[in-house]
Amino acid sequence: MNTEPLHVAGVAGPIVVTTKAFGGRPAVTVAGVPAPRIGKRYALPTADGGVVQATVRTAVADPYPTVEVNGVQHRTGPSIPVLLRILALLPILLFTVGGIIGGLVGAFGVLANLTVARTRMAPAVKALVMVGVGIATVIVWLVVAVALNAALS
Repeated sequence: MNTEPLHVAGVAGPIVVTTKAFGGRPAVTVAGVPAPRIGKRYALPTADGGVVQATVRTAVADPYPTVEVNGVQHRTGPSIPVLLRILALLPILLFTVGGIIGGLVGAFGVLANLTVARTRMAPAVKALVMVGVGIATVIVWLVVAVALNAALS
């Protein structure tokens, strides 16, 4: 998932962070050119021909990473309300009752909810959609559990 272009003073162009759905390290581009990684940091070209170090941080249940340049943190998207962050993580609770299958189905539910969190819908609509994703996740888990039970019997 790509973030919206982020303009930071002194950097040679807009910064875009690409995150992967299943974890992994984010990729950073400046004006469409990949920024090289140096350890845990990225070397971003500056407007004057130099390089500035940047760190990309991701948080649990936050679909937008934060880019830190020269000690200043820049969000790559709007702040997500706490209630939506909680709703985004709820499907993973299937792991507690559904074991590994529930955990896998729940992980897909969390990814779906994080995708919903990135949309431009109103927060109330996002919450309703996330609740719907949670219900759909439980239904999918039940169908898979019944099918596996029937196949193994």
